[in-house]
Amino acid sequence: MKKSLFYLPTGITLSLFAAAPTWADAAKGETYFSSLNGGNCYSCHYVDNRKLVGPGLKKATQRHSEDWLKTFLADPQVTWKSDHPETLELKKRVRKTRAPSTTCMKGHMTAEQIQDMIDYLNVLGQ
Repeated sequence: MKKSLFYLPTGITLSLFAAAPTWADAAKGETYFSSLNGGNCYSCHYVDNRKLVGPGLKKATQRHSEDWLKTFLADPQVTWKSDHPETLELKKRVRKTRAPSTTCMKGHMTAEQIQDMIDYLNVLGQ
């Protein structure tokens, strides 16, 4: 049986892409992830399931809501100190209590860069 390109058994994929702004760009997110002048994320994160300093990022968008990811990317230190259920789950999963030391400090990323990063994380989850 031939499947349609629009066949979505769970509807999750549709909600991920339907909510993404038209300017979201996974390629820009990947560039920012790898750039020393950008996020420099690769120095602490693998893009698969392996832990480096921080957790592996494969399927991060399936473990965390987009709202939580936006909040974390905008200000990881404050998000880490919160009692948000997703933050508590992350702390338990990575077995860390100390706030991450990251170049992604409050105000470091624009709203567009945050959305590009989330779009890149969506690609990693496929």
